[in-house]
Amino acid sequence: MPKPQINKILPFDACLGAVVSMSYIGHLPHANRIVIYDAATLRVVYDETKNGLALEHTIPPDILKNGTKYAIQGQVFDSFHNASPLSDKAYFYCLAAPSFYFKDIQNEDTFHSASLYASLVYEQENGENIDEFRFYLYDDLRNLLTESETFFTAENMNYAYRGLTDDRFYYLRAAGSTVNGIPLDTGYIKIFVNYENPKDYKLIDAQCNEQNSIVTYQTNFVVINPSDTEAEYEYRDGSINLIDRTLVYDKDFSVSGDFTLSIRGTDMYRNAVILKCSDNITSLTLSSYIYDDGQMRYKLAVSNGLCNYLLYSEPLAPRSDDIVTIHIRRVHFVYQLKCFVEKQSATGGEQP
Repeated sequence: MPKPQINKILPFDACLGAVVSMSYIGHLPHANRIVIYDAATLRVVYDETKNGLALEHTIPPDILKNGTKYAIQGQVFDSFHNASPLSDKAYFYCLAAPSFYFKDIQNEDTFHSASLYASLVYEQENGENIDEFRFYLYDDLRNLLTESETFFTAENMNYAYRGLTDDRFYYLRAAGSTVNGIPLDTGYIKIFVNYENPKDYKLIDAQCNEQNSIVTYQTNFVVINPSDTEAEYEYRDGSINLIDRTLVYDKDFSVSGDFTLSIRGTDMYRNAVILKCSDNITSLTLSSYIYDDGQMRYKLAVSNGLCNYLLYSEPLAPRSDDIVTIHIRRVHFVYQLKCFVEKQSATGGEQP
């Protein structure tokens, strides 16, 4: 009798079990058998014979163990109980089912702007890495509107959905696979877009810090990158998301006289160009760079047509939830760069 062939087996969760199958060309099969070995020791861990024409087997839950590689062989019997040779060994993994979902986005959530910044969470207890994934946007009938480029690493699982229309429902989704072929899918997450009432953008709030007499003005009226009307930014709760983006002010902008410019933010530990400002005379660029020792420094580069400044901050290593304040000050055309880190406690409050 001809030798059967085990069909490809994707990794599966041993706690859930799986159905495996084989292919065979020959006499009508009357029964079939699978033998599963521990790939490291070749010890037999499962041996089962099943009567019937269907060349498939159901591996029961909890027979195998997650985090283990296995070998499998198949065998076919005809109605006269003649046995085929065992198939060549095929190999597969048992891996715990991964978690793959949107962070801080729930089904039926409402969002109040034309852009939405989404972050994914991927967790797998056996160390299985992601191979690739994409972000998708669908209309309310689940017709595909846009999809992202393909991402190949879990180091940056963030994406900006842009151009969302007011008073419309959308579906968000991300899907991909792991390096060993486990499918990943967030499912369809339904959201509703409802822009804020325009009257809210007329509110201006001023607060004075009694310790340093600095007055902070907050408003919902936002002008970002005035020279680039196509740019989309997420602005929420008085903060703007600048991950993988740069603020650029080069239109209707003037740097004149003495000033102090302050920037406050979290999740600031990264290589980035944060801010660019320029007029006909002066230009300044604020950026950050993480060195090989894990310390980060901010760099201020200034050009005013006469001379150039290049200033560096003291080394920093803020955590993602620490509040970093950057002060850029100019007095009589002399620049200063100062940075402060407000450490946050485990409960989210500021440490004394």
